[in-house]
Amino acid sequence: MDELMKTVLTACIPALTVVFGWALNKAVSIANGYISNKFAQSCLQNAANAVFNAVQYVNQTYVDALKEADKFDEDAQRVAYNRALAAAKKALTQETVTFIKETFGDLDSYLKPMIEAQVRSQKVYM
Repeated sequence: MDELMKTVLTACIPALTVVFGWALNKAVSIANGYISNKFAQSCLQNAANAVFNAVQYVNQTYVDALKEADKFDEDAQRVAYNRALAAAKKALTQETVTFIKETFGDLDSYLKPMIEAQVRSQKVYM
């Protein structure tokens, strides 16, 4: 039964990834409807996309292999978070970085809950 579940999940992950990506973009679009500033909308969309892609990238290149080997411990989680944070920061435009710092203060403090929420979403739905 365990192998059947693994096979079904493996087959469904690509479809769920597309659906989740669409849902994330839809949620940001709805939030953007309440924000009249197009520049702010663009920056928030850039941050959401950067975090989504960073978490997905780290899952595919680092986390999945460790989980398969049953070696995903607290230290590995810390490394995964740091890799996701670095990848998200690298994907942000300079305008987005400046906007987040001026609007919310610290860039890392802004991205941390987004990364944690994205990890949770991808863990639950993917």
